[in-house]
Amino acid sequence: MPAEFARTLPASLNRLPGLIEAIEAWFEEAGVPTAEAAPLMIAFDEILSNIAKYGGGTIDLNISLAEGRFVATIADDGPPFDPLARDAPDLDQNLDDRAIGGLGIHLVRKMMDEVAYTYEKGQNRLTFSKTL
Repeated sequence: MPAEFARTLPASLNRLPGLIEAIEAWFEEAGVPTAEAAPLMIAFDEILSNIAKYGGGTIDLNISLAEGRFVATIADDGPPFDPLARDAPDLDQNLDDRAIGGLGIHLVRKMMDEVAYTYEKGQNRLTFSKTL
């Protein structure tokens, strides 16, 4: 049976803890084991935090879970920004010599099966999915 979760809220750091808790509770209700939900929660924390810190505006979040496939789309009406356009960080480089940023989205890309970005109708849209 398919399960869905949707929320729309201001992109503000003080609203994120409640949203993260709601997503965790939804995963639990949907029967997603903690070990499988953990990388998904890391992805949500990273993406939502970056939108709240740098994007602003409104966040539209939609999650679906059907037949063992998780798909999330996070849209915001902040300035256009494609986090996937950035090169992956050079993890072999000394920490002091690395450029700041990019590690979070790198982790999201590594943990998910697919990650895609589009900008349409005045919104950044990041979709990520994983077979559980």
